[in-house]
Amino acid sequence: MARALPLLSFGTLVTAAVVPLAAALYLATSTTWTAVERALLHRG
Repeated sequence: MARALPLLSFGTLVTAAVVPLAAALYLATSTTWTAVERALLHRG
């Protein structure tokens, strides 16, 4: 356990890097899906 303790700070660093990327991917996907859906529904 004492060997893994210093590595936990890197886990925080990885989490701080991945969470914003995941949020950006979610927003991009959601926006794209909404735009395509609206374009298809308002087509005819």
